[in-house]
Amino acid sequence: MKFSSKLTRRSSAVALSAVVALLTVPTTAYNVQADSHPSQSHGTSGAHTAAKHDASPWYDNLYHDSWSTIYRTPFGAVPTGQAVTLRLETPSSVTSAYAQLTDIGNNYSATANLPMHKIAPQSVKTLLGKDHASFTLWEVVVPTKYLQSPEVLYYQFEVKKGNQVAYYGNNGNGYGGVGQASPSSDSLISYKITVYAKSFTTPAWLRHGLIYEIFPDRFYNGNKKNDENPTTQKTIGYTSSGQETLVPIQFHKNWNSLPYDPNVQVDPGSKNYKQELALQGNGSWSTDFFGGDLQGIIDKLNYLRGLGVNTLYLTPIFTAPSNHKYDTGNFFQIDPGFGTLKTFKELLIQAKARGMHVILDGVFEDTGSDSVYFNKFGAYKSAGAWQQFQNPKRVKSPYYNWYLWNPGGIPPYQDWGGADTLPLTNTADKSWQQFVYGKYDPAAPQNPAKNSVARYWVSLGTSGWRLDSANNSNFTIAWWSAFRKAVKQIDPQAAIIGEDWNDPTNDNGTDWLTGTTWDSTMNYTFRNDVISFFRGSYQDGSVQNYSMNAAQFGNSLMQMYEAYPKPAMFAMMNLLGSHDTERILTILEGAPDATSISALQQALWKPTPAQLALGIKKMELVTAFQYGFVGVPMIYYGDEAGMIGYKDPLSRATYPWGHANQALVAYFQMLGQIRNTHPVLQSGNFKQLYANGETYAYARYINDDRSALGNKAPDAFG
Repeated sequence: MKFSSKLTRRSSAVALSAVVALLTVPTTAYNVQADSHPSQSHGTSGAHTAAKHDASPWYDNLYHDSWSTIYRTPFGAVPTGQAVTLRLETPSSVTSAYAQLTDIGNNYSATANLPMHKIAPQSVKTLLGKDHASFTLWEVVVPTKYLQSPEVLYYQFEVKKGNQVAYYGNNGNGYGGVGQASPSSDSLISYKITVYAKSFTTPAWLRHGLIYEIFPDRFYNGNKKNDENPTTQKTIGYTSSGQETLVPIQFHKNWNSLPYDPNVQVDPGSKNYKQELALQGNGSWSTDFFGGDLQGIIDKLNYLRGLGVNTLYLTPIFTAPSNHKYDTGNFFQIDPGFGTLKTFKELLIQAKARGMHVILDGVFEDTGSDSVYFNKFGAYKSAGAWQQFQNPKRVKSPYYNWYLWNPGGIPPYQDWGGADTLPLTNTADKSWQQFVYGKYDPAAPQNPAKNSVARYWVSLGTSGWRLDSANNSNFTIAWWSAFRKAVKQIDPQAAIIGEDWNDPTNDNGTDWLTGTTWDSTMNYTFRNDVISFFRGSYQDGSVQNYSMNAAQFGNSLMQMYEAYPKPAMFAMMNLLGSHDTERILTILEGAPDATSISALQQALWKPTPAQLALGIKKMELVTAFQYGFVGVPMIYYGDEAGMIGYKDPLSRATYPWGHANQALVAYFQMLGQIRNTHPVLQSGNFKQLYANGETYAYARYINDDRSALGNKAPDAFG
């Protein structure tokens, strides 16, 4: 997609208003009264025409649109016990019709064939606004007995014309929009109905939130006294043969220098030898530090509040040897390079005084090999799991069963993604479960010796958890359900956000958004859609994005809006980038695919003035859409300052204090103010208005002072 040639068309009208014509920045927003059937538009921009040309087979004239309340009521996911009405339009010659349910009670083989009845002619005319002479509208109400438990149901239609039988199902995208007919059901995909727990609610403050993700080491150095020291501190590196070993940390004296990238190849004969050597560092991953800390975040709270931010998501802050801290060393201790427990408590106090929440990163699928629990390098005096593995007859460790062992393997334990620095935890172990979420002393909830990790940090005033790799196969619905109960027992308004790059309502057959596990997820589907529409085809080294036109873009958004339970949809962490992705501005500026250039070229890549100008315009357009769409916008630190960079470690550079793009910062401040002062953008209903070619338009609106979740003030107004 050559976006530059279409930019003017996409930015020629107001976007973030109650009725959005195109994707651009608004000057105002309104609450409007909408018609009583706000969802009665189809998922595509074209008008509905039931009849095809006369030569087409009779089954081509079937019609169902799961995005229209004419054909499916209510729209989207439903709470348990909520009846669902399905309607199907057919030629008048059709003699019978059935809605076929499958996967009832989470049982793939459990099915029900529900007979449909014809709707009275006058009712048809009322619904469709046209004469019924040439067609019949069939209806069935799915009995609530099939909708009693949180699950995902599937349906398609069986239609008979005399002795002829045809089947009608989804149009191929899996769960939404207009369908297609076939004499055989084998070629069809069913529609789906997400059923979630009737009791499912998500924190109101989160639904009205604006999130800012911080990678603490790279945000701001507020206390140089706790800077990491390369003469006394070691972290995990690798020998030339690829074995784990302890190596001195590296510390950048220049805050504005690039992070070291071990992917950079060093060639002594290269004209770039000195540059390559400098950029590679010591050749080990995540061993270089800049000194950012919790005091630095405290120092910049007013800046963040000025952006409209009310929620901070911090990547891990617990003791760990790496700069990223995903290799946890001690779950109950703040990393000394970030500060102390006292510093953290001060952050909570100062954030609360500004109406801000703090979410922590929970990494429970693994620990670090250099941790008090595993203790592979003997850095801790107590016996870790590694000591028992090496000498099981003489050493017993309370942590041994916390891990998944593979004797004879290299390493002799299971690890995360092939990184032996991250031994996988045994999530089925009762002791590990007690440690993470089970242990609780209501008389002393802030005593780390008497409480689980999840409970303790929430008891201190943390507002919830972002859960790393939450959809890993070693986690189950039951595991996260127990975690949820533990956290919500301490604070019913605490947020639980899972990391899941897939569709969380059907992630390899698992529905994580039933209302019994997470509140929402990091919405990478949203990010991928944005890249596909606003940039086009792009490979970032992890995800291959394919170019979308406006109709495809709109269809994907509608699929999401239909499938996700509303409490979760309005709490989704809608991100454009994170610590695991390329910077969004890099992509929008037209940078080459990550797979097409070397690590050195990635480190040194800069946009031309023309690319930068276009990239900033796209960034403004994309962010306006992000702030106007359903869910919670998330800013990855520095995106508002114009930071660029390919993937880790380049996307984890330092915030450019004193060098930020101030015009872009001001733009983000304006958007934050608009979103925070207009409830329609936080909790208003969503309606797609137009999706064709290069143009996409939508509306956000509030009816009768009620939010999309049916709540009156204050929830409807933030």
